[in-house]
Amino acid sequence: MFRSRLLCLTVLAGVGVGLLAGCGEEKPPPRVKFGAAEPAGDKLGLQPEPGAAVALSKWPDACKLVTDAELRAFLPQSKSVQHKPVKVTILNFDPLADAAPGTTGDVPRGGCEFEFNLPGNGGDDVTNSNFTVTVTALADRALVGRKYREDKGNDDSEKGFKDLAGTWGAQDCYSVDGVLGAEVTCMQGPYEFELRGSSHAEGLVPQPGSDAKPSENLAAAAKRERLWTDKVLSQVARTVGARMS
Repeated sequence: MFRSRLLCLTVLAGVGVGLLAGCGEEKPPPRVKFGAAEPAGDKLGLQPEPGAAVALSKWPDACKLVTDAELRAFLPQSKSVQHKPVKVTILNFDPLADAAPGTTGDVPRGGCEFEFNLPGNGGDDVTNSNFTVTVTALADRALVGRKYREDKGNDDSEKGFKDLAGTWGAQDCYSVDGVLGAEVTCMQGPYEFELRGSSHAEGLVPQPGSDAKPSENLAAAAKRERLWTDKVLSQVARTVGARMS
């Protein structure tokens, strides 16, 4: 945790005591800079058959949905980027039909956690920030649209529900409050995907000092979550949605 403090040096000289001018104030870390999404990756190009889901073997590798260059477009100071695959288990989401063989089960790289460092918290090799992209459905647009509307209807009574509509670049998105920030669900053509993430980089929002009141700590945490949602997850949605268009 960064806290400004004075570093002073007192020196004893001869029979007297002399105070040298050795005091200086530690500087805070640079503030995090935000940019805008610059999608550059190829389109995924998957076109499901009418009324059918795509075989899991053809699903995209989620760790390739955001390149390091695309990440640095909206977070130019990010360093030490790591891509960590997340296994996703897909169930039959069409209650009107049996799932076709190969369309349910585990997708070893169906999700991906992107971890990286932003200014503050001790060194370029520290991972103090992250976001996760998870593909949750890949099927005929009508099937995915029905699943998305059901999910949205089930979540619209949750704490902090916000209908983002098409403001994040994807066809439709909504968010709800999660334990570590907003949890976002989006639909883009034949895809449904989810986003979440957090950061404790001090360059994002300075952490209150040890003598801060609980209300000050809560306010700082809330501001950090809002910034991460509005400035980062929104640009992730634009980047990923462009690949799925």
